[in-house]
Amino acid sequence: MSLLYKKLLVIEDDDLFSTPLVRFLTQNHFQVNLAKEADFGVELQENINFDLIITDLQLDGTSGKEAINRIAKKYPETKIIVISGYIGVKKEFSDIKNNPYVCAVFEKPVDFTTLLETIKANLS
Repeated sequence: MSLLYKKLLVIEDDDLFSTPLVRFLTQNHFQVNLAKEADFGVELQENINFDLIITDLQLDGTSGKEAINRIAKKYPETKIIVISGYIGVKKEFSDIKNNPYVCAVFEKPVDFTTLLETIKANLS
């Protein structure tokens, strides 16, 4: 199966991180949508059904963790990657690494090349 033009959703409210990430993924031939709020990301998933979702955990309003649970409940086949600055800091997020719907966890800052390799591995 070709990885060309796979549909990715980025749920991230930090423009300093999301803008270069979306640009990088687009340059690597993915169709990328950006949601700055978890609720909007869940709504986009219901309308588009992305192949893979990249989400932060700390978002304004609904958390990324809640978005993961809502998406996984309705779309268990969707691959989810977590990228957050709080993975190693807050104990409450340690269970995210053991979430069966999360295929990878990265702590910010993340190397985009390593992220790309992980995306490709999970979509092939």
